Amino acid sequence: SICQSLQDELGIKVAAGATFEKAYCGVVGGINRHEFAVLGPAVNLAARLMSPKHNADVILVDKNVRLLTSQIFFRPLPAVKAKGYSDPVPIFQPMRISTEQQASKWGHAKKKFVGRSSEIKQILHVAQEMTLTNTTSEFLFVTASSGTGKSSLMVQATESVRAMV
Repeated sequence: SICQSLQDELGIKVAAGATFEKAYCGVVGGINRHEFAVLGPAVNLAARLMSPKHNADVILVDKNVRLLTSQIFFRPLPAVKAKGYSDPVPIFQPMRISTEQQASKWGHAKKKFVGRSSEIKQILHVAQEMTLTNTTSEFLFVTASSGTGKSSLMVQATESVRAMV
């Protein structure tokens, strides 16, 4: 799993919760004091799925995420009681990708990766700034349509960052 790969390769313990629903993404606050935030029921549910109470180092998703793809098989888990929801929320654990997707699974970068040099430069710049300022965390949003190479970009960028350090 992605969580296990991050633990094994980078020593990073990860808990992940994924939901799919509309959410507010933008600036919250006044003129003098404000911050960038992502707010909404889906964000709250994802945070609750990440909590140790529900999550044992796996990725947990809600039914909306499960319904988005036929390329991943999901194992149903017992529904969880979540704050803000009157009924227990059905959750699922991604198990494995379907047979036709095996060749392009996460962590296997395409050897002939073409393009995306400006995006990789931006990611390397963020990593370099973090190193120079001793910053321990930073947000990096990568968004695009399904199948456009986000995972391959991140694998390639991760290899470039590792080579840089």
